[in-house]
Amino acid sequence: MKVFRFALVVLGLASLLAGCASEEHQDIKEWMHEQSKEMRGRVPPLPEIRPFPPVAYETESMTSPFSPGKIVTVEATLDKTAPDRNRPIQPLESFPLEDLKVVGIILSGAVPYALIQTPPPNKPKHVRVGEYMGQSYGKIIAITREGVTVRETVKDINGAWVEQEKTLFVPK
Repeated sequence: MKVFRFALVVLGLASLLAGCASEEHQDIKEWMHEQSKEMRGRVPPLPEIRPFPPVAYETESMTSPFSPGKIVTVEATLDKTAPDRNRPIQPLESFPLEDLKVVGIILSGAVPYALIQTPPPNKPKHVRVGEYMGQSYGKIIAITREGVTVRETVKDINGAWVEQEKTLFVPK
């Protein structure tokens, strides 16, 4: 009995689908067929690929393609703002300026001091104007109640030495 019902359902669906396949839209189908006859894709031919001429690379006379190229001018080599590299390196110059924090200011007499905290496990170090800190030849030029001002000397994109000031503020 179930097989009979299933067969009736399948026959009913087949008759419905056959009814949908009528010639109702035959004019549209013919128009599409006619239009597609005239439409043919036109792809331009690919350009001819010409090989590049080989060039000998002589390492003695040319710059390595993997080295970062910098334009170094004569003025940059004679720059008077270049840092003194012959002076002894001070302890706080082994840390990036971003890793150093001002934890306190001591205003004792005419000479102000600042307490600088380095990354753990180190203890704070006291500094005064004229000392160096940071890895960019940073010289302390001022110590105030607000913080420590450092003048760094860095190379710009052309290789010339430029000075920039940064202030490390005392946390409030």
